[in-house]
Amino acid sequence: MIYVRDLTTKEGNQLKHIIRKGSYPVKVRRAMVILASAQKMTVPHIARLYHMSEDHIRRLIHRFNKEGMKSLHPCHGGGRPRTFTPEQRVDIIELAQIPPKALGMPFTSWSLPKLKEIVEKKRIVRSISIETIRCILDEANITYQHTKTWKESNDPEFHAKKNEPNSSTKTRPKMDG
Repeated sequence: MIYVRDLTTKEGNQLKHIIRKGSYPVKVRRAMVILASAQKMTVPHIARLYHMSEDHIRRLIHRFNKEGMKSLHPCHGGGRPRTFTPEQRVDIIELAQIPPKALGMPFTSWSLPKLKEIVEKKRIVRSISIETIRCILDEANITYQHTKTWKESNDPEFHAKKNEPNSSTKTRPKMDG
């Protein structure tokens, strides 16, 4: 049988406070498990009561016995390691700051898809998503502009027609009133 070590009065009061007033559910459940074990409830009984695996409860008890109240906080990992090296990230940031015209491109500002295309073409990275480029630029406080496209009319009388009153729209006389 495994039980949590004898709790100090302070630890018991802290656990009760966390259970009553805690706003973080993981911490509350862990406090409940520790208190149940302190009351000499067996691991299988706690597992049934709180719908948790026996192995998880044993790990919580061992961790509490070793670390105390600190053990109630979850140990989150650092996440997935970065895919691109710092050097690659710097190269992407530097490329984003060069005007496309200076590189012989037919546009005046970068869009994320165009930057992705050139980054891959210059073999800075083999493949990269637009979202990753957005994140890299965001970390470097570089903003980008969404490119806007429009079409010009090839009608030589376009500007004259554009400013004429439309014959299909009738103007209504103003009412005095």
